[in-house]
Amino acid sequence: MLTWGVVAVLAVGVYGQRALGMALVDPDRLGHRSRQVLAMVPLSILCAVTALQTLSTRGELVVDARVAGIVVAAVLSWKRVPMFAVVVGAAAVTAAVRLLS
Repeated sequence: MLTWGVVAVLAVGVYGQRALGMALVDPDRLGHRSRQVLAMVPLSILCAVTALQTLSTRGELVVDARVAGIVVAAVLSWKRVPMFAVVVGAAAVTAAVRLLS
């Protein structure tokens, strides 16, 4: 379990990394392709963390009710449904699948 001290240290570290990156990297020296790749890094990290949390339990591959919830969330997000409805819909589907299985 993380304590608030650890959370604060991590927050300061992440902020420091971003500030240092903005101070040291000259955007004019980056090519168009490099900018496109760098713009996709946060999304790819988010996808990797989501996949890891959804499809694994104790280091093993598990396909359970969480997958149904993620699928519903992805479809609702694709349809541009408000975030509150996406979360409620995904939670409801996950709970329903767990109840039925």
